[in-house]
Amino acid sequence: MFQDLKLRLRDDGFITTNIPASKDSVLRTALQRFLELPLSERMQYSQKKLGVAFDGYSYMGQTDSLNQYDKDLLHSFVLSDISTVETFPETFQEYLKQEFPEQLAYINALEKKVLHWLGVSELDLFYDDYIKQMVSCNYYPALALTDQKTKPLDRLSFHTDVSLFSVFLFGLESGFAYEKSNGKKVLQNAIDEVVLFPGCFMELMTNGKIKALNHGVILPENSSEERFSFAFFSIPEPRASIQHSSFTGSGKAYYEYYLNKF
Repeated sequence: MFQDLKLRLRDDGFITTNIPASKDSVLRTALQRFLELPLSERMQYSQKKLGVAFDGYSYMGQTDSLNQYDKDLLHSFVLSDISTVETFPETFQEYLKQEFPEQLAYINALEKKVLHWLGVSELDLFYDDYIKQMVSCNYYPALALTDQKTKPLDRLSFHTDVSLFSVFLFGLESGFAYEKSNGKKVLQNAIDEVVLFPGCFMELMTNGKIKALNHGVILPENSSEERFSFAFFSIPEPRASIQHSSFTGSGKAYYEYYLNKF
């Protein structure tokens, strides 16, 4: 696996590959079917209801989501291999049982390769013992004409991720932007290959040697365009034991440490 892998480090942490993007059709259909459910049914799977890591549903205007601001223009559902498959809605069951395990195995192998490529292979043991994966399934609806002039410029506020790596297995839709160390924002065209970048946990575990990438999603000129995005995040499991110079505690305590940054 990955015999002909080519990696390119661009602009302070954004990493491109030569791996063709996978198809998101099964997961996209699952998310669409979930969002068609009545709100009362969707709320049965809110993050508060599930209560495990970041798993669950968040919606536009929500003031207590763990993974988006109330001003952000999206609905999201976080799935992970921390919770059991049965925890999640029926609409996601086909994906979770068929594609998810294979995708996670592939991403784990890729991330181990990238750890060595970045020169931080000392994280291998922690990775094998404590790293889990979650996928944030994001839907950005088209805006009504009456809303377009009053909404902010960003569909998703600029932020750094909770993760060791954030991986876009299905490539990138247009609208993704990231910030270079000099403060300049780079608006990225759509990419039909796997891309990834480091998050806050990587910055923590490398004592700042590798910085988390600050990024967001820009509202396009045509605000009537809907957008889907699926991002995989490698995170420490809640019971992980983290012994580090700048942080000591469990994986769950690390989540709180991360959220307190915002």
